Amino acid sequence: MKSLKYLHESMRNVPLSQGGPVERQRFRSVHGAVEFECIFSTGERPYKLSMTARGTKARPAPEFFLFEVEIGTYVIPGYFHDKYGRLAALLRTNEGASGNKLKPNEFLEQLDHNVPLTASVAAVPGPREVLKNRPDIVHERDAPYWSHWSTPRSKADGTPGMVSAENRAKTAALMGSEALAYSDTMRLSSCWSHVETNSNWRADMRI
Repeated sequence: MKSLKYLHESMRNVPLSQGGPVERQRFRSVHGAVEFECIFSTGERPYKLSMTARGTKARPAPEFFLFEVEIGTYVIPGYFHDKYGRLAALLRTNEGASGNKLKPNEFLEQLDHNVPLTASVAAVPGPREVLKNRPDIVHERDAPYWSHWSTPRSKADGTPGMVSAENRAKTAALMGSEALAYSDTMRLSSCWSHVETNSNWRADMRI
């Protein structure tokens, strides 16, 4: 996925007003009559590429696919496992690509062709958009806005509480790799709000 590599290189050179590099970019990828809303996220390990089909007349319900992108090589493995059946069914409908059998490598080649090579602040998806297109993020889906850091509750035996895997996943996807690293180092959970807070997690860092 050479285009993902070039896109990531461009992302590193687009600073955000709150600090840190751009780690999310959205774009669209069209495969026949099927259009996908895509989000490339480098704040997660491995990197993630989400693809949400907008639906067709034959298959109006949105379909979600999440691909892991290897760090350094930007490879998306050409075997889709549990994704294959759903993706093949989506693309071979009368409104789909061609009715032909899904060939993963050809699908990925077309996807790579559709990836933009230049990043921009305008293409950074907001937290609501990320949650809308990432149903795999399950922690407090109705609260998209970061609020503050908190110390997880201690266990009944007095041992320190742990930041949940679901909380860590949301932190990485919506806030990025630096926020996750801070969460891990300080053993703090990210807390979320239903309404816009305009909070900057860097300003709330504990020394």
